[in-house]
Amino acid sequence: MEPGPWDVCEETAILHGGFLLAARLTHPRPLRELRKADWPRVGPPITDALGEIGARCPSPLQHSLWKKEAVAIVWAKVLLPGPPAASLDQGWKEDGFFSVGMMIPDVNRTVLFELVKALGAPRLFVQLLLALPQDVRQSELEQLVEYVASETSSSDIVFFLDVWWEVMKHKEGEEDATVSTFSALICQHGCESSLDDGLQPPKRFKGDPGALNDPPAATSPLTVLIEGLKQTYRSIALPRLRCYALANLVELLTVFTELEPEGSPLPVAEYLDKVSSVVSLWTSDTESQFHHRGLDEKVKEAERSMSLLPVAKLSREELFVGLDFLCSLLHAWGEELQGTLNSSEELCYESYRLLDALTAFGKNLVCFSETRDLGEDETRVVLELTQITNDFLKEISVSLKSKDLDTSLVSSVAMTIIEQKLERHVEMCSIFVSEKTWAFSKDWVGCLVKSKALFQKPELVLKLLETLVNFATSHQDKEARELQMQVTKAIMECYTELLLTDKNKVISGVLASWGGPGLSLNLQVVMEGFQEDLNVTFNQITKSVSDEGLTRAVASVARLTLLYPEATVKQVCSLAVFNLGAHQFLAQILCSFPALSFLETHDDPDRPRSLVVRCLEEAVWGRLSTVREEEQFLEFLAFLMQPSSAAPLVSPAEVTKAFVLPYLKSDSAQIELSLQILSKVLGVQSCSEEHWIKSCHPFPLLLSLCKLLDGYTKYWHQPRDQLFPSLETKDLLLKVLCQLCEVVRPETAPSPELWVQSLAWLHRKVASLDWTIGLRLKKLYGDHFKNEVPATLFEICTLPEDEWTSRPLPAYGPGSGLLAWMECCCVSTALRETMLTLLTVNVDDPEEVNLFSKGFLVALIQVLPWCSHSEWKRLVHVVENLLQRQILHVPYTLEYVQYMPLLNLRPFACYLQFSVLFLRGFQLLCSSSCSTWLPAEAWLHVVQLYCGSLTDLLDSVKSVAGPPSQPTEDRTSVQEVSFICIQMFCHLLHVAAMLPDKGCGEPLVVAALEILSQYETFSSADTSPSSRLRRANERHFLESIVDNVSDKELRGILLQKLSKLGACLAGEPA
Repeated sequence: MEPGPWDVCEETAILHGGFLLAARLTHPRPLRELRKADWPRVGPPITDALGEIGARCPSPLQHSLWKKEAVAIVWAKVLLPGPPAASLDQGWKEDGFFSVGMMIPDVNRTVLFELVKALGAPRLFVQLLLALPQDVRQSELEQLVEYVASETSSSDIVFFLDVWWEVMKHKEGEEDATVSTFSALICQHGCESSLDDGLQPPKRFKGDPGALNDPPAATSPLTVLIEGLKQTYRSIALPRLRCYALANLVELLTVFTELEPEGSPLPVAEYLDKVSSVVSLWTSDTESQFHHRGLDEKVKEAERSMSLLPVAKLSREELFVGLDFLCSLLHAWGEELQGTLNSSEELCYESYRLLDALTAFGKNLVCFSETRDLGEDETRVVLELTQITNDFLKEISVSLKSKDLDTSLVSSVAMTIIEQKLERHVEMCSIFVSEKTWAFSKDWVGCLVKSKALFQKPELVLKLLETLVNFATSHQDKEARELQMQVTKAIMECYTELLLTDKNKVISGVLASWGGPGLSLNLQVVMEGFQEDLNVTFNQITKSVSDEGLTRAVASVARLTLLYPEATVKQVCSLAVFNLGAHQFLAQILCSFPALSFLETHDDPDRPRSLVVRCLEEAVWGRLSTVREEEQFLEFLAFLMQPSSAAPLVSPAEVTKAFVLPYLKSDSAQIELSLQILSKVLGVQSCSEEHWIKSCHPFPLLLSLCKLLDGYTKYWHQPRDQLFPSLETKDLLLKVLCQLCEVVRPETAPSPELWVQSLAWLHRKVASLDWTIGLRLKKLYGDHFKNEVPATLFEICTLPEDEWTSRPLPAYGPGSGLLAWMECCCVSTALRETMLTLLTVNVDDPEEVNLFSKGFLVALIQVLPWCSHSEWKRLVHVVENLLQRQILHVPYTLEYVQYMPLLNLRPFACYLQFSVLFLRGFQLLCSSSCSTWLPAEAWLHVVQLYCGSLTDLLDSVKSVAGPPSQPTEDRTSVQEVSFICIQMFCHLLHVAAMLPDKGCGEPLVVAALEILSQYETFSSADTSPSSRLRRANERHFLESIVDNVSDKELRGILLQKLSKLGACLAGEPA
């Protein structure tokens, strides 16, 4: 049965029997009058009873609890006098101790102290002592001192010193139910300390007349202990006990006074050595009470002795009384103890503890004397004691101060501290993972597996990985591989439990130690099944793309990234680009690991390189085969540079250096993608004061873009076998150049002087390129350089000379002013508006207007083939502007009009003129004088621009006319739009007839069908009385025009469309 608070049970009956037998042995004197000398005769029945109880206990712990229960019962019986007879009826009802108390005869403190001595239980005695109220505690400790000071035996000395030592080692919060019940009982009843046991009240000790002054009365348990030693020190003869007594006194004066400096605890390695030394001494010392204890108990007890917590401290006066006393003891015992301690046969725990305590005490004394304001007498005591301590330690052999320790013992102690979660076990884990000599022993692996929850810290996981790798590189046998697998599994379990931030710390450490290959570099066990694991994991991830699945996905990828970072990142990059729609989800996963922003240096220590960027290059770059893959690659890159809720994983500078700078060459297959990437990165805001572009050689980068742009001036004359970016890419290039000019500002240069020098360098280099490129750099140049243009431009524009200047350009001879003007209009929207404003044409002079209009048409045809889509749109705006202002004269002929149209075409005049202007331009372009001017590839581009413009014209006409379902009041707008569609259709077929057979049919067919569709829409909305007749005539006219088309395919398609159109307009089924 388990002991309870004052339960009456079989065990208490046995205890009762023991006391009855003891009482018989003292008869006729009662037990409460027992003397110390009588215990050997009277005590055995009581100790035998406790032995019998212990034999019945299922475990040593239960036995220990019963010992404490017995001591508590006896002590309560001493402190609480028996109740008067009148209260017996109430006592058994109200007093929990009543029943048990009545079973035990009245006893005195002799029984209590001797019982504790016999049980060898000073610790439980101290637990009960310190649970008493303060005044009772003080009194009971004084009773103990008085008891051991009378008829003192060596066992009394040991008991007293053990109690003292336990008082110093005691920690609050260790109370169990027995202690709590005992404390509550004494507090409840009050304490009437009985002196009926025949002992006199405690006497105050007076030391040797020549050695010590009369001390003040003891005022705390600590001073009572010092007083006790003063009363008993003459009875201490054995060197071992003298060391014990001195060690107690020195530690009390060190820890429980102001001598204890405020500082950090012992380094954990030193702490482990001390605990191991104590355990070693107890193991080798057969006289030690801990000699036969198990390693667990020894380590626990050694830890208790290493961590004294002062719950109270001596006053300054009490301190110096103690120091004075210590000085006297060292004088009295010092020389004899030196001789004893220098004998290796006498080495024991007590002597080790004394030397260790004196060493710390000596250092504290020096610090105390230097940092405190001491009186004359106090200074004398401190200096004298410092000298004595130093002299004492000097005479002791150094080898005695630190016993050589067995490495296996130290490791066993450390593992015990970890497995039992003893004090400082968390710090001990750092030694466990660092000591390579312990690693991979059976106990080490067992401790790691058993206590893996304690190793769930990033620094410990990293150290374990280092230890694992070191072991793996030197052990390749079968047994070693099994151990590696076991340890790897345990480490991975620790890693899995870490927070994501801590996992990143581990990944950072792995990358710093082993680079991109990570653990796979040295751990073959990692590679076994890794590829399959990688594939399975990512198959599951890509099938469950969702916000809910992100956390699970990140956890799975974290494990793979630890084992083989490089392979994992490559897999993510590959899937992000080639797996439709998964790129953003995979980018989120990758950005969850900021540790992957690791910069590799193995190729060039001076030029670190991003791991992620390298993986992108090796896994993806050069393998993109579709537009969709390129788009996903761009979006993936953009997310890595600017994630929504994480730190960027790659920087714009890294991306630029890897995917842009090496490929800005006209013959590069990746030029368009590189420009798209550069456009993306230029849109990324700089996170620091110094813009990232500064590290990417901005001025050489600008020059490279300018050179690419210059190549477009010879676009249609490039060798056919030479790669060159398309005209569609030219718009992207222009956009990037504009973005770069916005980003590269004076602040990006190291100094204003270097900025000016860089501008001058770029200006000098660009001077050899096409003159329009310099205009595109105006925002960059600022006021440093004027706009440099052909001199002929000044002939048609009033250019301010403070901003514009001419440059010699042989290609721009007389009459080339309009060409230069038109090229300026292509540069930018702002410059186009400037050119339109500064253009000087005398509209009052018919001849000048005619000459301007003819020159304009020639210049337009010259510029058209080299225009990108955005440049051509700017020129279209220029044409519209000039037509609306009536500066450009384009007469409208009636070559495709059967009858005079009685319509209001004024709102649409500009669009009709525009269509005719296109026709005249193609007539010039297709004339014999220009027939060899353009290569075959150029015609398709020119036709595409033309057809695109026609579509835009149609949209403009529709916007002016309004929806056909809501015609104006006179219902004529539908007729005007129908007329315009017919005119544009005829102009288009005219152009088609003039074009060389160069594969331009597709855009022409699309444009023609679109015009016919618009005609159908508006014509069918005409509900006037003559609408049917007009539609029939128009259809006949259109068919006659189409019949003359020489291209059979085009003619067939258009006739089929007209046939359907006629059926629809007539209300017949198509």
